[in-house]
Amino acid sequence: MRNICLIPARGGSKRVPRKNILDFYGKPLLSYTLEAAIQSKLFGRHIYVSSDSAAILNVARRYSNQGVQAIERPKGISGDTATLEDAAIHLLKSIDLPFDHLCVLMPNFPLRIAADIRASYRTFLRKREDCLMTTTEFNWLTPFWAMQEREGLIHFFFGRKYLVDSKALPKNIVALADAVRWVRVSSFLKERKFHGKRVSMHLIPFERSIEIDDYKNLDLARKLFPLVYPDASRTRPAKR
Repeated sequence: MRNICLIPARGGSKRVPRKNILDFYGKPLLSYTLEAAIQSKLFGRHIYVSSDSAAILNVARRYSNQGVQAIERPKGISGDTATLEDAAIHLLKSIDLPFDHLCVLMPNFPLRIAADIRASYRTFLRKREDCLMTTTEFNWLTPFWAMQEREGLIHFFFGRKYLVDSKALPKNIVALADAVRWVRVSSFLKERKFHGKRVSMHLIPFERSIEIDDYKNLDLARKLFPLVYPDASRTRPAKR
């Protein structure tokens, strides 16, 4: 099977500026995803960092001797309205080689490891669906209990009819953890979306599912880092 890996890493992060290259335990955040992709040994020299940022592309080029390639993303698909599908289509058209499977690794999951990529790939092949996404246990999350403040008072955002005690939830309820996506290239180019009609899942542990999209999650990832990388946790994390 011919696999290609896309790591989409725009430079315009607003909630955590320069998020993809901020110092995380002595390395740019992006490095953890690059190293996981390399160590999975699933992609050969077909690991691509797609970015509009020269600084991000320079980090990617440090790994060029290990199969990582930097691909500059056009401005037209680099703004706030750009989609992940846009970046994937641009990559596949730019490379113009036949691939069976596309793997997307978001760069803001530094605690996702190579074993997660390999295991999710085995699940993807076994399930034989067009798409796979990683998930994690639902734990205490109950989204329909979301509250909205209006004029100083709080109201149930989704309405009372949706309220369910978390203990009463079915056991097969999971939370999306967008750490790894797999899709069949032929299906993706036809449908142009990662959420096909049939999407299989692969469960990963909560501590490896943390997505850094704000400073609270960054702090949480720093606290969980020693659980995932016990040998590397002696390095002091940089303060923001």
